[in-house]
Amino acid sequence: MKGVRRILAVTAGLIITGAVAGGIAGGSALTFCIILVTSPFPSLGGLMDWFAFGGILGALLGGVTAPILAWLLLRQVPLGRMFAVCAVGTMMGGVVGWFATPRSGDIVLIPLIGAFLGCLVTAIALRYRVHHA
Repeated sequence: MKGVRRILAVTAGLIITGAVAGGIAGGSALTFCIILVTSPFPSLGGLMDWFAFGGILGALLGGVTAPILAWLLLRQVPLGRMFAVCAVGTMMGGVVGWFATPRSGDIVLIPLIGAFLGCLVTAIALRYRVHHA
């Protein structure tokens, strides 16, 4: 029973930390995109709204993917390194998804898929790097 509690506690920590890291990554990526495409420069209040929207989506993505990646793919990787590298990959994927969205495309779904793929690709690369170092 003690082992089950420990697994649940670690998983809860991964969900919370993944949500925080994902929220920061999602908010940063969306705010970066808005700054690049908006003219004149958006107001601080407007940027905070975009950051919050991207942060909510990123928190949902991070809260789901962090425990899955940590338990299944990145067990040998230090958690700090996992969160840092995956957050950068998530931001890059989200920005690529934003700019790859066609005019008639879903401006929320495609960057979200890009963020997920960016996170997954960096996690796979991190696993490969750790196992072959």
